[in-house]
Amino acid sequence: MSAMQRTKGATAEREFCRLIRENLGDDVSRNLDQTREGGGDIVLRNMLIEVKHHKTPSIGQWWRQCVESAKRKGALPVLAYKINRKGWRVIVPMAEAWDTGHEWRESLEYTQELYLPGFWLYCRG
Repeated sequence: MSAMQRTKGATAEREFCRLIRENLGDDVSRNLDQTREGGGDIVLRNMLIEVKHHKTPSIGQWWRQCVESAKRKGALPVLAYKINRKGWRVIVPMAEAWDTGHEWRESLEYTQELYLPGFWLYCRG
């Protein structure tokens, strides 16, 4: 990964932390040990959030990474991503699937994609 990509990623993580603070009031920050510990980018309550900012999406690959990181931490996986010149989207597991405990619940097929207002509502629910 180039220095420019790392900077872009860190900037996106800081931006998403700021959005969380402004909209939910939770005091969150970037997980600076994520590379060494294999954790996600942001811990929010029982969720481990993986943040991505790219020119083109790789949703399936990103989701698999997100699920693996969350499993190691015993957390709910959340993928927040931003494509250049487009707004944020957030992918979360469908509660009906996640609550089953079955392995298939980790599949991208059993998720929902939310705009930010929907994610804030999801977090408050």
